[in-house]
Amino acid sequence: MRSNTFNVAVLAGDGIGPEVMREAIKVLRAVEKKFSLNFKLTEAPVGWAGIDAAGQALPDATLALCKQSDAILFGSVGLPDRDPTIPKDQRPERAALLRLRREFELFANLRPVALQKELAHTCPLAKERQGNGVDILVIRELTGGLYFGKPKAIEDIGNGQRRATDTMVYTTSEIERIAHVAFRAADGRQKTAGKGKAKVTSIDKANVLENGILWREVVTKVGKEYPGIELEHMLVDNAAMQLMLKPSQFDVLLCENMFGDILSDEAAALAGSLGMLPSASLGATRGEQVFGLYEPAGGTAPDIAGKGLANPIAQILSAALMLLYSFKQPESHNAIIAAVSKAIAAGNRTGDIFNPIDDATKKIGTTEMGDAIAAAI
Repeated sequence: MRSNTFNVAVLAGDGIGPEVMREAIKVLRAVEKKFSLNFKLTEAPVGWAGIDAAGQALPDATLALCKQSDAILFGSVGLPDRDPTIPKDQRPERAALLRLRREFELFANLRPVALQKELAHTCPLAKERQGNGVDILVIRELTGGLYFGKPKAIEDIGNGQRRATDTMVYTTSEIERIAHVAFRAADGRQKTAGKGKAKVTSIDKANVLENGILWREVVTKVGKEYPGIELEHMLVDNAAMQLMLKPSQFDVLLCENMFGDILSDEAAALAGSLGMLPSASLGATRGEQVFGLYEPAGGTAPDIAGKGLANPIAQILSAALMLLYSFKQPESHNAIIAAVSKAIAAGNRTGDIFNPIDDATKKIGTTEMGDAIAAAI
């Protein structure tokens, strides 16, 4: 019998991280009560908070806690205006977040992008281009490609010239494992949402890059194992255009690391605010559970930190993804999704999604939005 007790490392981080994390914990406590679950939530410093507490962006004790936990609920790290002299390999973005990805082999980043009908005004596209709505899952390979390939260097080559080298590298097995994640996700979306034929759109640059050729070959081979799912291949430049022209044509977007980084941010704009967008970075299976790191797609937003203005929905929805993927609790996941929808339908809006000409809505703060969602569980 599966245990209903789950150990979570809670790493709020910097900027608005602690504020939105408080609201996610509030919602998890409401879920805990309703579904008879037990969340052991242990908080630890990371980012500049880790540097202040222990001299490291990822303190040894924080890493040890993560290794003892079933999942990581992450806030955000990085304060660009603080101590720009610190070496880049010690900055929180690299020393904390990238290290966690490597340490736990978090190779699959899942970023769902959904535009609720009440928030259509926040989407930069005209209503006729929004079609029947935006509901896309971007799946990005997270530990390979241009960001991690070797050699990687900046070197002097004489005559006052310098040369920068980055290397894009992928192996068959790396492509296979992320492709399986995409096809399984498409199948799951079809079953849970009662959608029509599921589709995976695989993104590459096979007309120019050798990596793209291998990527397309391997994804095609894996796709044959999922005959019920449509597979299409699309060049990355065309995909960037199609996201703006007709986003409703996409279901699951499968991307290598750099292309996924770019396209997921572009797709994020379709939802109107980064404050609405969660993400899951998944690693290896531990028995019945998948270890993952769950974080909002946005950053630390230091300009609004401490003012009660941040939208906590992305952090709350990240917690919902944790319940779904790591803890296999679809009912509690669905309850959070429904609660967010209910809070928005009731007219609650943080500043980033507020429409001043809509008399049926009210502008509220971070805590009030968390309260509304928790009350709706």
